[in-house]
Amino acid sequence: MSKTRRVVQIIFLALFLFFLFMDWPLYKKEVPSDLFLNFDPLAMGAAAISDRYWNHDFGLAFITLLATVLLGRVFCGWACPMGTTIDLTESALFKKRKSKEQKKELQWLKYFFLAAVFICALIGINLSFYLDPIPLITRIYTIVFYPLLMGLADLFVHGLNPVFEKLDITSLKYLELKPPFYRQVFLTLGIFLSIIGLSSISPRFFCRNLCPLGALLGICSRFSLLAKHVSPECTNCRTCERVCPTGAVENKTWKDHEPECIKCFVCQDRCPEDAIKYSFKGKSLRDTGTDLGKRRLILAGFLGLGAGVMGRQSADLKNRPNNLIRPPGAPPETEFLARCTRCGDCVKVCPTYVIQSQGLEQGMPGVFAPRMDMRLAGCDQECRACGHVCPTDALRGLDLEEKKHAKLGTAAIDQARCLVYAWDKECLVCDEICPYNAIVFRTVSGKRVPVVIPSRCNGCGYCETACPVLGESAIRVSPAGEIRLREGSYKEEALSRGIDLSAKDSYDDRLDNPGKTPENEFQ
Repeated sequence: MSKTRRVVQIIFLALFLFFLFMDWPLYKKEVPSDLFLNFDPLAMGAAAISDRYWNHDFGLAFITLLATVLLGRVFCGWACPMGTTIDLTESALFKKRKSKEQKKELQWLKYFFLAAVFICALIGINLSFYLDPIPLITRIYTIVFYPLLMGLADLFVHGLNPVFEKLDITSLKYLELKPPFYRQVFLTLGIFLSIIGLSSISPRFFCRNLCPLGALLGICSRFSLLAKHVSPECTNCRTCERVCPTGAVENKTWKDHEPECIKCFVCQDRCPEDAIKYSFKGKSLRDTGTDLGKRRLILAGFLGLGAGVMGRQSADLKNRPNNLIRPPGAPPETEFLARCTRCGDCVKVCPTYVIQSQGLEQGMPGVFAPRMDMRLAGCDQECRACGHVCPTDALRGLDLEEKKHAKLGTAAIDQARCLVYAWDKECLVCDEICPYNAIVFRTVSGKRVPVVIPSRCNGCGYCETACPVLGESAIRVSPAGEIRLREGSYKEEALSRGIDLSAKDSYDDRLDNPGKTPENEFQ
């Protein structure tokens, strides 16, 4: 049975990676890259509770809960990509580890974290992404392994260039696989190495002690129909207790602690007397209790409340950095942070890699949330992929016209750094690259200088990317004037604010009042 389970695990992991690595816009309809996230009841539930928003995709998460009620924690043992990754890594690194009695003193921690996550969600702060395995492993594969894979593929293609040239295969000869650059890669790698390193203490240390999704499914599995049965042939050899990867077998009673059992059937396969069977019939040998304790529950409550209060303060818009730009289609900031699972799907699918993972600049609630780094690249105005891969509508799926009017912010020129203003040089880069003709040259104090027209600026960031000034750009996009809606039309809202993105040839052609100048346009 263990061999069958391993095959199923690898199939699910292969599907997960296929959906994740093939999720560019061309494949959106055929490849549901957010499928595993939609099956995650903790990620979907925490986002819904935090934002008071019932996502229509929660039905898939309900299937996971129903399967757990009927069969136990089969998702953890058979389908979870995090669990499979840990199992495969343990097989490679700790294969010679001797089976021994595993300590179980820390199993209550995952219930502690689960309680804290839901208490935070009730007061509007979503912190599930820190330990929820599906967003976590999605982020790890996106930020760490995808660039590594693309880098190796690029080296492989370049290494075979002489062969392609000799065979005159033009499509491969000039193929360029640019490995993406993602911020927070070392932080993400550190988290992954910590998870694997903890497995040296005990098998599946993360799953048995830290995983809040496992705790949620464990609570739902207390009375599952599939249960353990031990025949009289049992010789009390304690093999089942030693080999159980999650410490579910109770000492001396050989009962399964049902909330901990992931239905891996390792104990059944390794039993020397063939005394263990799992079936839907007969009197089961199991304990259905969840040992969290009143003191620990109260402590989890205080932890959740404390984290929620600090999170609210960190997420206060007054504390928001001036260069923090969200991707198009993001709702208002507090709702965005509540919905976002930090899975990294939008980071992965962005063709220009302008979407990056956020660091600690906004405090605890903002870590790993997607942000736009306009110095790296601009937002492709013909792309709408990020909103269509988001599993919780933290980024709304918009058509191209709506996305164009989802104003990201407004560019502003730093005259102290601009080559034209500060150094009296000729530079037309920002004017020439702007797709909306929002930057024009006007005579100010007898000198022709670039001026940003706020009502024509989409905030796409191409000007900031292309600015030739070394280091920080002389023209930067800030959140000023951004349009972020929970619902409704971005185009209608933009037009109501007088925003014109028709990219006419000149600023003066647009003016109803020829005397109006860029300097007083905000007035």
